[in-house]
This record gives sequence, structure tokens and C-alpha cells, in this order.
Amino acid sequence: MSNLTAVIVGATGGIGKAIVENLCKNNVNVVLVARNAEALQAMQAELKRQYPQLQLQSLCCDLSDAESREQFIQALSQQNIRINYYINNAGVNDFSLFSHQSGEAIEQMMLINVVYPLQLIQQIIPLMSKTAPSQIINMGSTFGSIGYPGYVSYCASKFALRGATVGGALIGLAADALVKDVHYSIITDLQISERAKKGVVVLEENKASLKQGNSGYKNVSSTEETEWKRYQTRILSTANQVNMEYAEAEPELIKGLMRLISGIL
Repeated sequence: MSNLTAVIVGATGGIGKAIVENLCKNNVNVVLVARNAEALQAMQAELKRQYPQLQLQSLCCDLSDAESREQFIQALSQQNIRINYYINNAGVNDFSLFSHQSGEAIEQMMLINVVYPLQLIQQIIPLMSKTAPSQIINMGSTFGSIGYPGYVSYCASKFALRGATVGGALIGLAADALVKDVHYSIITDLQISERAKKGVVVLEENKASLKQGNSGYKNVSSTEETEWKRYQTRILSTANQVNMEYAEAEPELIKGLMRLISGIL
């Protein structure tokens, strides 16, 4: 049985599932964390069937809810889970012209993508394993290194998260946790727009889920005609080396993304 344990927040999404699958294949115990209890239970059951030798647990946590975040930390502490890898894969995105974004949407993106993850990391540090390996990994984005139209607020949130990850606040943690092997990843959410042919009508549907205090959520949707077809995909570039600084990794990460983007367009 493995002695290593990874906690991954945002486990049920596409990238989260891929990370979990890779961890399980490498015989690492996993604590699955997401806000959808039903999806968590289904994922945990399937993983237990595939990897019966591993310790697999699931915990619900809605980053936008302070009580939920507190209960998540309490559960980790009470179960005495010594964490080797803490992976923050949670986040939200909103492709929209900056002039059209509401103040509430901008605030929510900064809170969920930056503020709440950093607050959780503060509370996770005492729960990290005191022996190597011990790593905290924040999933980033290319838009944490470059600006891009339609992603102003998202870029700002990812720049902030990258700054915290490679800045002094987490350098002390890296030393305390004996982190030697450094792995950087850049994830890009890419949207491609194509003008529709003359006579073709494109209907674009927009949906939003707005939280109203502690009383619940309000779902809003709208449909409008547009002359653009839009496609979305996500690409990943990685760099790994012992004691590598981000400044050393960034050129290779960008090159890798450019190669991937060239293959798509």
C-alpha cells in the first residue's frame, strides 16, 4: 500500500480527473475534493473498483462558502490525513468583454481563483507531511503570463495566483516541506472564433449561476443571434527540473504552448 497521499481540489472536472487518474496509476492515495457530492461519490466508487489497493476518500467543499471551507479543513485535520501533495485545481472563468462584466462577476472570479485558495493553503500548511516529498501545486494558465482580450479579469486572477505561488509567501513553505523537485504547468483555456458564412444563423446561449447570500443560487440564461462560431479547448504545457526557478521554466512553457496552438489552428 502506498504511503503517499494527494489532496486534489476540483477533482471532478476534466483536468482534475486526468490528474487523479495519473496519481492512482502511480500508486498514490487520493482525497477527492469538489462541491458536487453526487459526482464525487460516483468518481470514488469507480476508482475503488479500478484501484482496490489504494486509500480513496472524498470530501465536499464549495470554495465560495466559508462554512464549507471550514468543514473541509476540519475533516482533513480530524481524520489525521498527512498530505504529501496538495493540488489546487479549482477555479472559474468568464469569457466576456471587460466593459460588459459586472462588478459581482469580477469580484467572484478573484475570490474563487485567488483569495479562497490562498486562505485554504494557509490552513493546509500545518497538515502537510513533515517528510519529503511534500508539495503544494496551484494549477495555472498561460493567461497568468500574458494578457488576452476577453479574459481581463481571468488574466488578473491567474497573474495573482502565479505571483503568490512563486513569491516569498510560498518559498518559505517550500523550504519547510523539503521541496526539491520543481514542476511547473501552464494551462490555457483557448477560445477560437470563426465568422459564419453568409446566410448562416448562429445562436449563442449564455448561462450563469449567481449566488444570493446563503439562500441559494439563481440560474440565468439567455440566447442571442451572432455572426461568430466559437469553439473552446484546453491545452497544457509542463516543465520539470530539480530546483528550477519559474523564470527558467517560462520560456519552455510558452514554446510548448505555441507548438500546441499551432497544431490546433
